[in-house]
Amino acid sequence: MAGLKHTMAAMGGDGTRRYFGTAYWDGSKWWARLGDNLLDARWMDPVQPVQNGKIVVDISNEGKGQSSALVVGTYTSQPRPATGTAQSVIPAGVSTQIVFTGDDGLSYATDRFVGTYSPGDPVSLSWASGVPTIVGKIGAAAAVPEAAPPPKPAPVKSGETRLTPTASDTYGAGGWGKWFSSQRGGQDVFTGTSAGQTLTGAWFYGAPRPALAGKTITKILFRVPPRLGVGASGAVTIHLYAHTSSARPGGDVSRTVGPFDVTIPAGYNANTVLTPGEAPGYVSLPLTFAPALVAGGGISIAGEPYAGFKSRLTDPESGKIIMDWLA
Repeated sequence: MAGLKHTMAAMGGDGTRRYFGTAYWDGSKWWARLGDNLLDARWMDPVQPVQNGKIVVDISNEGKGQSSALVVGTYTSQPRPATGTAQSVIPAGVSTQIVFTGDDGLSYATDRFVGTYSPGDPVSLSWASGVPTIVGKIGAAAAVPEAAPPPKPAPVKSGETRLTPTASDTYGAGGWGKWFSSQRGGQDVFTGTSAGQTLTGAWFYGAPRPALAGKTITKILFRVPPRLGVGASGAVTIHLYAHTSSARPGGDVSRTVGPFDVTIPAGYNANTVLTPGEAPGYVSLPLTFAPALVAGGGISIAGEPYAGFKSRLTDPESGKIIMDWLA
């Protein structure tokens, strides 16, 4: 430490001075060598010295004869290249060396590398103690395809489909259109039993509706036509069904969904609200009716008590259906 003592004697009463020296390993400890003096110094972490490697030493006068030496780093006359280009791979004894040209235009060789390389590969470099390590190929990550972004959700479309009956009629008493005002093409709709005859009514809407295929039906409204003056005079409960026929079949229709019961008050003339929040005369049907209607089916009325309703001919709104949908 005598060398440090003389060095400090040349300094002022306080302050720090910077010196350039070399690192020295005596077999058990690293020293900072300034000229012929070996200084017991502190070392910035992570300085990685090599024997006789160039180092920068800061010496501080702490007053009262106290001083300290700090190795703040190593240095070189020119910056180390950060990137380069692999030139060749050379077997060298038990290890392999890669020769590369740095971005400073100089040629280097190293046996420190991660991965495999071919001539012409651009490489990224890391330096420690003046020795380069090839840490990877530049742009290698770009070769890995990025995951495709998730598809944007399809815009939700909504709409309304209105179905107007192509026919309405009553089955019973020997076939279609054989009862009371349904005769001679009158198409009035009856339900229940009268004079020993069991009667069922139906509304038909024509062919299937492919435009509704795949759409989600969210609401079904059915227009109950004005009541005829037959049967009981008080309120009646009618039973609505979905059927599978697009036109009058040879016999009665096949009812596949229902019954859905609706109470029709006395004196009903289609100006009465049947479903709260909907227009007068319209009743909200269960969504289970939707598949039959989309496939070309219709609405049937069957069961007691005996009651009658106006046809599509005397009431153009009779049996009209409004379906809301999402796609």
